[in-house]
Order: sequence, then C-alpha cells, then structure tokens
Amino acid sequence: MKKKVLISGLLVVGLLLSGCVTKQKYAELEDSYRICSDNLAVLNQDNINTVNQNKQLEQQVEQLKAKTKQLSADTLTLSKKLAQSEKDLAKAIRDYDELLKQFAELNMSNNTQVNKLLSDIEKIKAQLNEREAEINQQRDELNLATMELSDKEARLGELQKILDQKDAEVRKLKETVSAALKGFEGSGLNVYEKNGKVYVSMEDKLLFSSGSWVINSEGMQAISKLAEVLEKDEDISVLIEGHTDNVPYKGAGQVKDNWDLSVLRATAVVKAILSNKNIAPSRLSASGRSEYYPIDPSNTAEARAKNRRTEIILTPKLDELFQIINQN
Repeated sequence: MKKKVLISGLLVVGLLLSGCVTKQKYAELEDSYRICSDNLAVLNQDNINTVNQNKQLEQQVEQLKAKTKQLSADTLTLSKKLAQSEKDLAKAIRDYDELLKQFAELNMSNNTQVNKLLSDIEKIKAQLNEREAEINQQRDELNLATMELSDKEARLGELQKILDQKDAEVRKLKETVSAALKGFEGSGLNVYEKNGKVYVSMEDKLLFSSGSWVINSEGMQAISKLAEVLEKDEDISVLIEGHTDNVPYKGAGQVKDNWDLSVLRATAVVKAILSNKNIAPSRLSASGRSEYYPIDPSNTAEARAKNRRTEIILTPKLDELFQIINQN
C-alpha cells in the first residue's frame, strides 16, 4: 500500500515538473498570487501606519517633556518673583506704619511737616495699592501656570503609561513565543522585536527542501508550537512573508520564478498554522517577497542562506491604546 502511495506521489510531482498542470489549477495559483499581492499592499500600509503612530506617540511624549520642563522653570521664576514682591510689600507696610507713627508723634502745629508727611503717606499708599495689584496678578499667573503644569504632567504620565503598556505587551509576547520555540533556536529559528511587532524568522533549512514549498516534519513541529501560542491569544494578528535568495528559480509548470515560490511557501505556512482549528483564518495573511527584501545583500553562499527564510510577523492588538492617543 505504501509503495502505491509513493508511486502516486512521484507521478504527481512528475506531472508538476513537466508542466502538465490543468488550466484550472494554474488559474487558482494566479488568483492566490493576486490576492497575496493585494494583501501585501494593505499590510505594508498598515505597517507604515503603525510605525508612524509609534513615532507620533514618542514625539508627543518628547514635546510634553519639553513643555513640562519649561513650565517648571516658569513656575519657579514666578514663585521667586512672588516671594520678592511679598517681601517688598511687607517692607512698604512697615514704612507705612512708621510714617503713621511719625505722624502721630508730630506736632500738629507744624503745617509744613504735616503736609509733607501726608504727601509721603499718600505716595506710599498708592505704591502699596500698585504693589498689591501686581502681586495679585502674579498670583493669578502662578495659579494658571501651576494648573497647566499639572495638566501637562498628567498627560505626560498617561502617554508614558501607554508606551510602557505597549512595550510590555510586545515584550511579553516575545518571551512567550521564545519559550514555546526554545527547542528550535539552533535549527535556523530566530525570535526578535522590531517596530512594535514580534518576528519569528525561520530559515529554509528548518521548513523546506531546496525549491520546494512542502513543509518538512521539523518545520511542522515548530509551527505547531507557535500555533498553540496564537490559539491562546486571539488579539494577535499574523502576517507570513516568504523570502527567497537571488538565484533564479528553475522550476517548471505552475511555479515560474521566485515570486511564485515565495507566495507558495507563505501560503503553505498559513495552512499549517490553520491546521489548529481554534485559530480564525481572518487573523492570518500571506505575502510573497521574492528576493527583494534580503537580510544580507552580499552575493555569497552564507548571505543567500540567510535570505532564504519565512518570517511570521505577530502584531498585538493596540487599537485601544491608539484610540486613547487620538482622543487626547
């Protein structure tokens, strides 16, 4: 029975390599390629939006820090001015009291001295009124500055909390994925963070044979472990990108070049993840990048090996965080 299955499989592969593929199968492949290309355009825009939102949030935090620093300096200056004004007012009151005392002690028969003293008293009284008005204005300015400083500090704290929460969620996801795939890290698998996302990069030696888009047993085990993580967190969206090296594909039949190969490899990983029935297909997207996004642009065997990879890009749901940003 096993021999019959093996012979049948070899016949199918032979037909594919010889170019004997039905028009319907070829049309399905073209449709799949077109859909993946459309998905790639949308996801590229989503990625640009996410990066821009991160930059916008960081810029807002830096601007608020600068404003808060300036307000703190202004508040300190106003406080010093108010303290000095209050000292001046206290001195003026003392002078005023001293004049009143002198006036009481003065011989009322000396009209010249009395008139001069009364004039001095009126001048000081006018100065006191002016100083009190100035102090009241300074108090109002200080109160407004203090309120604005308090608002800016609250806003800064809120934005910093959003950034910390976002970073914590991405960091937690990376740690969870790394722990789940720990046994495969020496087999061409790397987990890292970039632009607020978690990347699971798998070299071809872990997933595919040369020129093939059929996932091998070790690759299926790694994908199965990753699917268990995705099953537990429904808020993670998943993009699978297929990458090839710059060596032209020399296949035949339905796969004509590296574009076709990268798309088929990406969709193969999608289907492997969806073998876990608890993962909604709407969470996944596939795209083929061909040879045009290399990790290492060098034209060496080592560089080409690095560039032949499949990247599974995990994005935590951050909609609620960015809604808070937009509301403020």
